[in-house]
Amino acid sequence: MMKRCLPLLVGLLLCPVAMASIPSGYYNNAIGKSDEALMSALEGIIYSHTQLTYAYLWTAFDYTDVGDDGYYIDMYSNCKYNSSADHTSGASYVGQGINREHSFPKSWWNSNQTTSLLEYTDLTHLIPTDAYVNQRRSNYAYGVCSSGETYTNGDYTMLGKIGTSTYSGYTGTVYEPDDEYKGDLARIYFYMVTCYKSDVSTWSCDMIDYSTNGYKAFSSWVITMLMEWHRADPVSTKEINRNEGVYGQQGNRNPFVDHPELAEYIWGTKQGRTWTGEDDDEPTITKETPLLYPADTTAVTSSSFRADWKGVDNVSSYTLYVNQVETSDTVVLLNETFSGVTATSDGSSDISSSLDSYADNSGWTGYKVYEASGGLKLGTSSAAGYLVSPTLDMGSVVSVTLNAASWVSSKSVSDGASAIISCGSVADTVALTTSAADYTVVLTGCTDSNIKISCTAGKKRMYVYGVKVYEGDLNLARARRRVIVEEGDSSTRTISGITDTCYTVSALHEGGTFEYKVKAVYTDGTTGDWSNIEYVTLAEATASGKVGDINCDGEVNVGDVTTLIDYLLGNDPSPIDLDAADVNKDNEINAADVSALIDILLGSGVTYIDLMESGDPMIEAILEDKSLRTAD
Repeated sequence: MMKRCLPLLVGLLLCPVAMASIPSGYYNNAIGKSDEALMSALEGIIYSHTQLTYAYLWTAFDYTDVGDDGYYIDMYSNCKYNSSADHTSGASYVGQGINREHSFPKSWWNSNQTTSLLEYTDLTHLIPTDAYVNQRRSNYAYGVCSSGETYTNGDYTMLGKIGTSTYSGYTGTVYEPDDEYKGDLARIYFYMVTCYKSDVSTWSCDMIDYSTNGYKAFSSWVITMLMEWHRADPVSTKEINRNEGVYGQQGNRNPFVDHPELAEYIWGTKQGRTWTGEDDDEPTITKETPLLYPADTTAVTSSSFRADWKGVDNVSSYTLYVNQVETSDTVVLLNETFSGVTATSDGSSDISSSLDSYADNSGWTGYKVYEASGGLKLGTSSAAGYLVSPTLDMGSVVSVTLNAASWVSSKSVSDGASAIISCGSVADTVALTTSAADYTVVLTGCTDSNIKISCTAGKKRMYVYGVKVYEGDLNLARARRRVIVEEGDSSTRTISGITDTCYTVSALHEGGTFEYKVKAVYTDGTTGDWSNIEYVTLAEATASGKVGDINCDGEVNVGDVTTLIDYLLGNDPSPIDLDAADVNKDNEINAADVSALIDILLGSGVTYIDLMESGDPMIEAILEDKSLRTAD
């Protein structure tokens, strides 16, 4: 069916291509053009090509889609097919046979679906795929769905999922490809509307809106989505090799593989500019999102706290948002930290059968699970690993917070993994970063008593460091607890222009609970996404008043600093509130409280000069130390 390797001769023909071999002058007619003129020039370059027969595609795939292991690279599944696989017209399960998939469905060309059309056998968009997955994909649009169906058969599994679109602008059923191939398929779609630019106005599907967007062809939501995929998943060696193979078979190339920047000139950030034949702009700056750290309890008072975050590059400033929330009891069904793991690196032994030895809660089961530093690693290069929680007394709606990260090899290469979190027939998928972070999903309609956490496929390995399961919708609970107040008061604060990676927020409601988040303002003037959200509960006020009001005058100012220093020097200042003097709440009164009090004053608008004017040597020493740390 699909087990025989390709002949050695074919394998030799398909040695990886190190770089694109673009014929000299191939794109000359497009140089100096922009927008529609550029697209028309590209159409003129790539439209005329050798028309293949539909039957010949099986031979052509041997030159375009075979990987290093001798099997076809199937962008829809992890099945192992080659030229000897069953060419089935119908399939009942994943792994039964292979199809020639029109990744750009032929039904979108209206009634004209004959093999006489160039696009019908255009090898650029025809790919070998598992027959069953191809049937499930049908002619659904590509898109994004936060939850959806995947199909498996033993070790064979569908890559991607089918479900209701959650991408803004479209609510129909979509097929969401695997992250690894989203860029590949975006560039195939760019090719199709460019190569057949003169025909697109007659095509009809939810991804095309020629009447609105003209030569750009796609619906507005599709343009945004495909450009996101194109940028997030750059051209790979696999694509370059395939482009060379297509050129050898039918004599034309995909310009968006040879010159990925062309997409920006037609649909992206460089519209209106002429193409010079290469991307000669300054490199696009990297735009990462800051990572908030949990609040430092030593810097929390009754009316202030310090927010700290991991800084990112290419930032001109940060904006911090703080909002008071009302506290509410939350029913925690499971809190798992895998505290029994003692490994300092990835293990090689599958511990699926002995997970109770590594977990805080007994009853965990799994498949292809390994020890890792601080947690567990799921999956291998060929198998999708998973974890199943102990039996829980759950209702139909549960919230799951997963602390996890994508696996990174010793060569700093990431699998770009996503995690599927499911309960019975309902599931949600989250894309993981290479740094550990919390991901919260809400599962509605649970029919099981276990939570399953799984990789999407082999080669999509991930780390799991902690799992929390809550009864009900955690996001709605938080939304209900919000106190809607005017920006800028003691409940809600927005602070912009921060150039450091920490900030002390003061003059807040005493003893309140606050949520806070931060975002970056980049050097090109754009603003990034908000970070993760952290929560902090301020200390209760002392009997006599505010934390830091050491001299009992109802205010927190430089006088409190000098009173505290006077006390530490062994004198007996009066009046003095020793509860208020324990500023950092570590049950001791020492120089650390002086430093914490100075942080509060600096955060409330008191300047270094105001503090230096006190003339106290301890204040001067602490300020000098803070100045040096800021400079570092």
